[in-house]
Amino acid sequence: MTETEPSGPSVVRSGPTGAPVVLVLDPAGAAPHGELPATWRPLTEHLRVVWCRLPVVDEPLRAAEDVLAELAGQEVHLVAGAAAGADVGELANRHRDQVRSVQTFAAPLPLGHPDVVLTVLERLLAEDVVASDAGLDITRGAPAGSSLLGDAATALWQSLYQLAERLKIR
Repeated sequence: MTETEPSGPSVVRSGPTGAPVVLVLDPAGAAPHGELPATWRPLTEHLRVVWCRLPVVDEPLRAAEDVLAELAGQEVHLVAGAAAGADVGELANRHRDQVRSVQTFAAPLPLGHPDVVLTVLERLLAEDVVASDAGLDITRGAPAGSSLLGDAATALWQSLYQLAERLKIR
């Protein structure tokens, strides 16, 4: 358990219901006010992000089980903080027909960190969630063609660039 105050919703959902699903298992409990971390928000135009705040519930992975049951029939890309424990692998194994990929990130990198978001996006591209001819060059964040995830990556890069520019000015 972390020092994060266990208040707020246990699950935060954002993005179109028919879009590819990313299920985030967050042992740090980010998103206490019912919104995703700002770095994830640009992706929700094209991805359905479901953020499980593990410190909020008594049985942390039970919330993930419930979400997976709600999403029955949809493929899910699982993202977890390593502190979520070994149960993440067991969860993915129990739902192997539904869980298409699993990524874990070790502390101190929080799941809301831009590097995490970009790594997840790169994995989704590699997993062919977007057609290979989408034309996204993730290293520059500029799509040569048009795709949902390409647009999301571009929006994320633009958001990060604007934030960096604002920080330089101060």
